[in-house]
Amino acid sequence: MQIRRLQVTGLRCLSAVDIYPGEGLSLFLGANGAGKTSVIEAAYALGSGKSFRFGGHEALIARDSRLLQIYAELDVGGMATRVGFERQALSWRALANGDRVPELSQLAALVPVVCFSPESHELIGGASEVRRRFFDWIVFHVEPEFAAAHRRYSRTLKQRNILLKQNPSDAELATWTRQLANAGEELAAARERVLPSFQHSMQVLLGSTLAELDPAAIVFKRGWKEGSSLAERLESLSAREREVGYTLTGPHRADWTVEFSGYSIREQGSRGQQKLVALAAVLAAAQIYRNRRGEAPLIALDDLFSELDVEHQRRALRACEALRAQTWITGTQGSESLDVWGGKVQRFHVEHGQIHALD
Repeated sequence: MQIRRLQVTGLRCLSAVDIYPGEGLSLFLGANGAGKTSVIEAAYALGSGKSFRFGGHEALIARDSRLLQIYAELDVGGMATRVGFERQALSWRALANGDRVPELSQLAALVPVVCFSPESHELIGGASEVRRRFFDWIVFHVEPEFAAAHRRYSRTLKQRNILLKQNPSDAELATWTRQLANAGEELAAARERVLPSFQHSMQVLLGSTLAELDPAAIVFKRGWKEGSSLAERLESLSAREREVGYTLTGPHRADWTVEFSGYSIREQGSRGQQKLVALAAVLAAAQIYRNRRGEAPLIALDDLFSELDVEHQRRALRACEALRAQTWITGTQGSESLDVWGGKVQRFHVEHGQIHALD
């Protein structure tokens, strides 16, 4: 997927942006607070409806605006596609080639974006929900049945949790437990089909980015006790779940971590090591997407030159170029690491929410 044209209004400080990014590397350079990260947010929001930063979707909308609008012209597998997205505080609306897009998941399928940013260490050191959501992005894009399985499980989990607060009969709870177990096993199976590819890609990438450490192990926890079915585990916890009023086990508790010699990088790694592991995860996601879909997603590297040393910048750039990915990088200035990029580099100057092409 390539973004050929991007128009943005009402997103943070961006005002009347209209740019034509190149198919290779695009640099967005400017002072702190100029709006560079917001360019990446625009692309990310086009495929998710929200920001990759904290603060929720409402934080995206400019303070003096009630509406943000994003329009893009895409090249998706050689086909031209036009996508428009609008968001207000409590609603959103999207069109693809003039037709209404009823679900954000359909928008996400059209505009795949992976992002590395100063907050990316939270992917490794933060809550399990962040890692689970990241891994599910990969599964969503390469497992056609995942979206429906995830919706089915989420709806059933919500209804079962409501029921648990109402002192249900054994028969009533058993019905919802059976439905949840079936949906959960299907969801977990989709994740497990993608897991070997993720583990392999991560191990190869970490062998380069953290070569000073022992080979990495990517440990995945499916969300319930190994050696038992989800139905059996739910049944064994039903009394406790009646007490607390919610479901204690299942795919919604899944998590993954990276270990070196049995030590978790989440618990014992430095902030710098966590960032490098997060970068490897972003590149692994892009690699898996390309292997399964035949083209890379947009790779956005926010403030890359400040976050990593020059050698790791070069490794990231080489990986992006090898994937033939459209790559966007923001920064206050360029870097000597750009000498490894063999293709065209397009530069944009960002100032006071406006963007101008320099090349």
